[in-house]
Amino acid sequence: MKLLLSLAFALLWTLPALADNGVEDKGFNGLYMGHSFFRPSVEQLKKIVSDSETKNHRQVTVFAGGANGSPGRLWLNDKKRTEAQKHLDTKKIDLVVMTYFSPMDSSVEHYSRWIDYAISQNPKTTFMVTIPWGPQLFKASEMEINVLKRLSVGFNDTIIKELRDKYPDNRILFCPYGLGTYELVERFRDGKLPGVKHILNKNRSERKQPKSKHEQLLKDELGHPSELVAKLGALLWLQTLYDYDLAKLKPQKVSGLPEIDINEIAAVVGKKIQPLNSVYEKELAK
Repeated sequence: MKLLLSLAFALLWTLPALADNGVEDKGFNGLYMGHSFFRPSVEQLKKIVSDSETKNHRQVTVFAGGANGSPGRLWLNDKKRTEAQKHLDTKKIDLVVMTYFSPMDSSVEHYSRWIDYAISQNPKTTFMVTIPWGPQLFKASEMEINVLKRLSVGFNDTIIKELRDKYPDNRILFCPYGLGTYELVERFRDGKLPGVKHILNKNRSERKQPKSKHEQLLKDELGHPSELVAKLGALLWLQTLYDYDLAKLKPQKVSGLPEIDINEIAAVVGKKIQPLNSVYEKELAK
């Protein structure tokens, strides 16, 4: 099965967390760069943050479709690179989030170009790497999904470790939020997603009708996300960026799916992601 894994990537200098005395979190002023498996969660994150205690969370975005949204291609595209650098040149950006497409355009070298530039403008910049789900997921068997999950988590021991070793003075968080999509597929196949009728509706005319959009996890054969998939991804980003306790978050709802407790699903998947960033928890505990 052809794999399209998206790696959005984050370095953290300081990890905001809700203080024990109830003081509100200070949000990141972030630059988000990626493709169409990435963008919907960026848009959902902006909405979800308003339901948390996090204040002054800001987002600016630079997007391009497919491989063009990878760190390597964005750097080579004069227009996109200039657009992103203008944001970084303000010296106010303290978070950069990027994605992954393939080894040819998403290597340590490709990420390093952006990291070096961001740090030159703000040495305390935070970075996060995120990986979405594989393409054509509606065809994937249980065994193939397990392989995709292992590949996603495996980046923590390769690219992420190399970046952390190369930039020890900055935090690099890792959020393979595609694990959330795999969880949704597995729950659907187990009959545990009330209201969802398809991973992808085979009837193309039906799948585009507003009244039935919520009934499928994916919007098309390639695998673009439904609102449910995108919102779950955003919840996992919120948890990773801000070490946020999702139990404190206002219940998140998805249009047409009132019985699905998306906060609970995110909490379950988040327990698989948190250990991937445990190196920073140990530092904070000192």
